[in-house]
Parts: sequence; C-alpha cells; structure tokens
Amino acid sequence: MPSLPSEFTPDLRRLKSWPSMEGSPWRQPYLAELTYGELFRLINRLVSGNKLRILEVGCGRGYLSLELARRGHDLLGIDVNEETIRIAYRTMITDPYNSGRGSLEYQVSDFAVWNNVGREFDLVIFNRALHHIPQPAKALEKVRSLLGPKGRIICVEYSYDQFDGRSATWFYHVRRILEQVGWFESDTKLTDSLGDSVDQLKEEWHEHGRKERLNRFEDMYGPLKSLFEEKHFSWEPYIFWDIIMDMRISSTDTEMDFARSLNAMERALIERDAIGPVLFCFSGENSQDPSLRSYLDLNRHS
Repeated sequence: MPSLPSEFTPDLRRLKSWPSMEGSPWRQPYLAELTYGELFRLINRLVSGNKLRILEVGCGRGYLSLELARRGHDLLGIDVNEETIRIAYRTMITDPYNSGRGSLEYQVSDFAVWNNVGREFDLVIFNRALHHIPQPAKALEKVRSLLGPKGRIICVEYSYDQFDGRSATWFYHVRRILEQVGWFESDTKLTDSLGDSVDQLKEEWHEHGRKERLNRFEDMYGPLKSLFEEKHFSWEPYIFWDIIMDMRISSTDTEMDFARSLNAMERALIERDAIGPVLFCFSGENSQDPSLRSYLDLNRHS
C-alpha cells in the first residue's frame, strides 16, 4: 500500500501533487481526475433526483460521499476500516466547499452486521466494494430491505475473472513499451515471449483474485439482476489503472497525455469487444414486487 502523508486530503476539489504516494493515482492531480474523478462522474450521471438519502457501503476515504453531499444529498458512508474513516472525517470537517452541502456522516462498521436502526434510503452505492464482501447475495438482500419503493442501487465493481487473453495481450504490449524506455517500475520484467508473458499475466491477475477471495462477476451480477430491475449496465476502463500505478514518466505533461491515451484506448477496445473488461457499472431499481421471490430462495430451491 502507498504511504500516506499525514496531511493527505482525498478530495477531488483540493487536488495537489503527493510525490510520496507511489503506486496511487492520488500522487498527481491529473491521475486522480482520470481515475477517481471519472468514477465520480460515472456514478453521478446515474443519480436521479434531489436531496436523496444515500448510503455508500465501503466508502473508504470518502471522496465520493463528500462530492455527492456537496450536491445537496444526505450521505451516510460506512466502512470496516477505522483509519480510512478517520481520513474521511478529517477531510469532511476541513471542507471549504460546504455551503449548501447535505448532511454527511461516517461510521466504522461491517455492512453484514450493521444495524440501520430503521433508516430507509433512496439510493445505495457500492463503489468497488461489493467484490470484497463475502456472500454478496446476502448483502444485496439487505440492500433491498433498506431501500424504499422505487429505491435504487448503483454498483461499480471489479471482476477479476473477466481478465482474459485479449486483456493480457493489450496489457503486455503497453507495459513492454514502458519497460523498454524506462517508464515502468516493477520487481519483475516481462520477457520477449508474447505467449509466455500473456499466460503469466493472466495467472498473476487471477491468482491475486483467488488469494484475496474476491467475488467473481456472476457472484455479483447474478443477484443484482435477480433482485433489482436493471436500468443501466456498462463496462468501463479499469485495466489501465494497473498500468499507471507503476508508470513513472519524469515529464508530467507526457505522463498526463499517455495516461489519457491509455484510458481512451481501453474504452475503444471495450466498445469494439476487443478486450475482456474488468469493471462493470450496474444501476437497478427496487421494484418491491411482493410476488418476487428472493434470489436466495430461488437458488436454495433450484
């Protein structure tokens, strides 16, 4: 994990250079905008309504909850990590853009055991959090119970198992170029053999997911589409994040242009179905249809 300066502020409106945060897009404003900024804009486009009651599960350091609260929504962010919540809270109380901000609250809690004390929400958001939660179907059942009629869920989630040979081939060519010009820092180097390197990259990617016990795509999308009426689904660029984490280009202008090109290239490959994308965005509505059996019941009796 990148080291965090004591004064680090994860805020899209107060971006600055943090050179010591190697391996994190927060290290440069243009990288934070291209990654965390794009995630915020993606989610914000799907947020429909004013002054919504929003729960963000796995809010981390709170950049998303903070930005949505600034748009007048009432936010509650929960996360199991006490340190990230401490940073989120510090960022909130030092916010110079709090005029007109909705209520904003953070809690340290595991969603599986979190007690909402009868609170109801208009929207629940998982921003790269559901893939970490054991038994995602149960977590999504809980979400349904927290949403009012026509309440919505937005999930932007990493699916490690979708990284395929096409993904590894693109990753190989980009990383190999960067290595050859000294713009990539890694403990291991790729070989000249495309086939061997592609196999190596796929195995490393999948092994990490298995080791961390991350949820696979169908573990998440299956219950999502069964429990909620799908309103939006898309695949988004995310593999390029792994490249820019270890990319080191001395010229900030060159690094910014190259990172933007990688993002645009991956998006174009996704649109042409020429790559296995690993980040999906789902938005669905809680129909509250009393005749709808739960996903768990359906699978229990299947």
